[in-house]
Amino acid sequence: MNTSGFYSDIEAIGPSTSHILGEEQSSGSIKLKICGRRLLVAVAGEPPGHLWLAPFQEGVARNLLFPGMRTLVDMTRFRGVVEWQAIAKLRKLAPWGTEADHPSRIAYLLREQGAAILIKAAGALFPGTEHRGFTEHRTAVEWLER
Repeated sequence: MNTSGFYSDIEAIGPSTSHILGEEQSSGSIKLKICGRRLLVAVAGEPPGHLWLAPFQEGVARNLLFPGMRTLVDMTRFRGVVEWQAIAKLRKLAPWGTEADHPSRIAYLLREQGAAILIKAAGALFPGTEHRGFTEHRTAVEWLER
């Protein structure tokens, strides 16, 4: 499977793509694309708090999300404030990062490296997961797939 292609476009559905979850509002969106143990999260605009949590709740309820997923969070189109209360609730949805057979990694694709505080905060909320920020898509995917 071409994992770089999977992680490139939230809207592209191939034969091996399981599901796309999330909704869009005029203020912003959070969408999830899920394929096996790979997850692409695309954050755009300034999504309200409930949009931060709803697609993850649906994914867990439908048994589509696993604690040991390789995740790319594309925040290159995000602006505004992270809804930390929603992220804290997300932490309680599943035992993220606890599968020894499938180490959990989250790569954050950022417009600039200045968002390091965001990655440190996420690391504190999800301690069983390795977090790293990138400004280049290719290097983020390479890190996820090591």
